[in-house]
Amino acid sequence: MLPKNDVRLLQFGLGPIGLEILEKSRKLHQLNIIGAVDIDPEKVGKDVGDLIGTGKLGFQVVSDLNDLSLPQQENGRKVAIHATGSNLEKVWPQIRELLDYGFSVVSTCEELAYPWHRYPNLSKEIDYYAKSKGQSVLGTGINPGFIMDTLTICFTSVTNEVNNIKVVRKVDVSKRRIPLQKKVGVGMTREEFNQLASQNSIGHVGLEESAQLIAYGLGVSLGKVYNTINPVIAEEDIHLPIGQLTKGEVSGQHQVVKAITTDGRNITLELIMAVGVEQEDRITLEGQEPVELVIPNGIFGDTATAAMAINTAKIVGMGNVSGLLTMADINVPRNLQLANNNFVPFQS
Repeated sequence: MLPKNDVRLLQFGLGPIGLEILEKSRKLHQLNIIGAVDIDPEKVGKDVGDLIGTGKLGFQVVSDLNDLSLPQQENGRKVAIHATGSNLEKVWPQIRELLDYGFSVVSTCEELAYPWHRYPNLSKEIDYYAKSKGQSVLGTGINPGFIMDTLTICFTSVTNEVNNIKVVRKVDVSKRRIPLQKKVGVGMTREEFNQLASQNSIGHVGLEESAQLIAYGLGVSLGKVYNTINPVIAEEDIHLPIGQLTKGEVSGQHQVVKAITTDGRNITLELIMAVGVEQEDRITLEGQEPVELVIPNGIFGDTATAAMAINTAKIVGMGNVSGLLTMADINVPRNLQLANNNFVPFQS
């Protein structure tokens, strides 16, 4: 097992995912947690251990980095796991401040999974700023961050030729947290959903980032990219914790990104997040050696996102590369619970 002080962890953002990260970091990964930051007045001032059920840890949640009392330790790199939002422009000031305080940052911000296409100038700024601080910034998670991009990139290594790539993820949102159900439109009318879709105000953030990350990881360039999103309509009345879902109302969304590489190959990512859908993750690679990877029941996003963030933070914490990174730039993520001190992190 890695020594506890190899990574000195700060948790920034204590929503459902942030609390899951904090709890698993302490209980299972035995990381050296040095602080937690959140603006929720119900959490500020409380002992971190009380929030995650470990008993008091001796330090409290603060609302501002200026209020942190960081232990004076020489060993171990400081890494902040950042989990506050999906929009990169909005969270960049938070990430920049973390860099100022000497933290490398692993973030669940979906747009950070591959920001170079959507935010080319901001990406250059982040890269330059992180390098100037000698720290690294990386976006990860389950989707984007793993299933529909990193795992797909790794899967291509068992083939000699890839013509087309298709990834389908189906998520039963009735088994997920209520905020996600609201996010995908559960309970809306078809008209309400379509109105929001026309304004780009609904839909999973990060699907196109996954397509861009696949292309980047495989060293190809994308030409045209097509995005579509449609509501999934309930075929029967269903009772949910969020309330009664009536037949004919929206039960979720069906989102597709189809990207065409400059040499004519297709990368198709299909995401269905709806009440009652049969869960599954499926990666299909077409070519002379067609292969398919199927994960029955799919990967449960909430707990898996926490695990992904923690295990990636360990790798970042042991590396020596600075700047804005993607999951395609580091060693394959893994659970390092069984790793010994001979593990070699990514190198510049």
